[in-house]
Amino acid sequence: MSNNINPYQQTINDLELRRTRCLDDLRKIEAAITSLRAVNIVSAIETVAAQTATPSEIEQEVRQRYAHMSVRWAVLKFLCEGSLGRAITADIAAALREGGNPKASNATVSAVISDMVNKRQELFWDHETDGFAPTATGRSAWLAIKNSARYLNRSSASEQTQPE
Repeated sequence: MSNNINPYQQTINDLELRRTRCLDDLRKIEAAITSLRAVNIVSAIETVAAQTATPSEIEQEVRQRYAHMSVRWAVLKFLCEGSLGRAITADIAAALREGGNPKASNATVSAVISDMVNKRQELFWDHETDGFAPTATGRSAWLAIKNSARYLNRSSASEQTQPE
């Protein structure tokens, strides 16, 4: 580099480079955490299922995994707990339908994801994996949702109202 560069500009350039490297490291850490959470959840489900549930009960749980919830909640659940954290719209929609959510057409899921990316900032497009992934805001939202009384009681309340 030339000695003619303003020292403040050099510092700014160095800090921007450092920030970029840190963001790359954070993305990798987030991917690792998401993958480990998914593996941990699957392992725990398999352990409990092997001890307590019959194969038909496990199959019923899988078929109803995204039933009785909004498409937004189902997308968050899928990306935070069921997909290793990354997926494209068509795969998300298919998983939600297979999991018992009949509202999850490709067009509906696309519209919900657009809102989750642009307005709520709960998802982002991961260019490394070419899929949508939850942001820290999205993961926080999912934790709040899954621990809420409304989510926990969604099966009985689903006939009355649907969550947002």
